[in-house]
Amino acid sequence: MVPMSNASTPQSKLFASPIMSLYRPLPLRCLVVACSFSSFLCATLPVAHGQYNEELLKKINATFGDPPGMKKLDENSRVWVDKKNKRVVVDGYIALQAGQLEMFACLAGTKEHESVVAVFSRAFVVHAGLLAVGAKSGTPVQWDPEYKAPTGSEIQIHALWKNEKGEKKTIDARKWVRKVGTKGTLEENFVFAGSKMWKDPDTGKEHYQAESGDFICVSNFSTATLDVPLKSSDVNSGLMFAAYEERIPERGTPVRLVLQVVDPKKRKEGEKEQAEEKPSELKLPDLPGLEEEKP
Repeated sequence: MVPMSNASTPQSKLFASPIMSLYRPLPLRCLVVACSFSSFLCATLPVAHGQYNEELLKKINATFGDPPGMKKLDENSRVWVDKKNKRVVVDGYIALQAGQLEMFACLAGTKEHESVVAVFSRAFVVHAGLLAVGAKSGTPVQWDPEYKAPTGSEIQIHALWKNEKGEKKTIDARKWVRKVGTKGTLEENFVFAGSKMWKDPDTGKEHYQAESGDFICVSNFSTATLDVPLKSSDVNSGLMFAAYEERIPERGTPVRLVLQVVDPKKRKEGEKEQAEEKPSELKLPDLPGLEEEKP
């Protein structure tokens, strides 16, 4: 759980927000941070501005409709939730095909130079969606006095897109992240670290720190919403991951990310199968009309 601070927004306004209607089964302490953000999130366009991003939004709208059976979380963000199947969907585009990575995904208009995907959403909207579908936020990475890996619910991510022929494709997002100096890919799923809040000492306003762009990270950041549960430096000379150029669609391609909360019981079953020398991957989420690409 991210650190909480006192909030002044009345409960009546909190539960009147469309985003917060998803939270009513949750304890009030889960809502305090969202309280101060609800009017802000509902009133703002997603991070991206300018002609380029307007054109990308048009392409994304033309490529992806509303996911079947899901509820849109915020009218100004391309984020949907499926509480029954414990998944969150967020739309964006390919920002980088080649180069070293600190993020798998950032917010549009922030860190596209080091992220495979940029999404049209605020980080906290996705954070809210993950809580709403039952994910548990853990703790961000700790570096001092000793390293502690980020924790939180395990989240598997799949990417969906259309190729140049208009064919629908899907892939486990880890296959777009290559280990530097090898042909191997990221093995661990992401964890819902939950970022943290920062209070401006001059204005008293609170800020969700992942809004700077640290959304889904492959280098450890204490501000990450999702992070990798292994020691991964953000120092340029020590970056562990790069974009898997041969597998990633061209820049500007609309992409839909499916964030699936991993059931710990299914994870244990998968580990048992592997111990019996029957390799097993978590299956692609059941999304009609989409086929998994086998790179």
